[in-house]
Amino acid sequence: MVELPSSPLALIDPDFEEMALQTGDLTFGLPGTTPREKLLQVTAHDICRASFGLPFKMHVMGMHMHGVPYVDMLALIRFVAVYSGYPSAAGALGAIAPIADELGIERTTARSRQVDDQSGVTVPARDSWLAGFVDSRLKRAWSEARLSLRERAFVALTAHVSQHSLGASFRRHVQLAVEIAGVDDVRDAIRFTAEMGITEAVAALAELDHLLNAPEGMQS
Repeated sequence: MVELPSSPLALIDPDFEEMALQTGDLTFGLPGTTPREKLLQVTAHDICRASFGLPFKMHVMGMHMHGVPYVDMLALIRFVAVYSGYPSAAGALGAIAPIADELGIERTTARSRQVDDQSGVTVPARDSWLAGFVDSRLKRAWSEARLSLRERAFVALTAHVSQHSLGASFRRHVQLAVEIAGVDDVRDAIRFTAEMGITEAVAALAELDHLLNAPEGMQS
């Protein structure tokens, strides 16, 4: 069983704490992704939903408990920004600093190192200005070196699921994730989003199955 913070919930509603821990046993028990990957996913969901209250604080606590350094938390926020919107990501930056101070997390602010491998992810846009903007910002996001390519792929899928975006862009990200991690681990990454909302996860898994069963198929 993965250790997760729950004491803030116990102070408010012990029954909800019990429910949350039972849910965590199911979702964090999925074997295809690591605790770090799952914590990055669930925190990305917070950013996409601009939810910076108690859940965000607990997820920062969880990342700290599992050895995710502060600079990697900042890298996550920078990566998610292109999907969540930059105002929401800026909100996450404003929320994480006081949480880190409260929890005694050292707030290092070293400039990020970028990598050249930008994954080839594209999002279609008919407007020429928007197409250029999207290409520029995706390249910046996907060059984030503190997150592995696999982590970036899972977080991007989570962003799509969180925002009910299961169209052409989601399909491109699924293809990339399958190439990086294989079908089984991608399925578990999407299954994990059930913690964040079952209707979104059901729809995303149905779309994944549709893609896998398409005539051209996908290779793990």
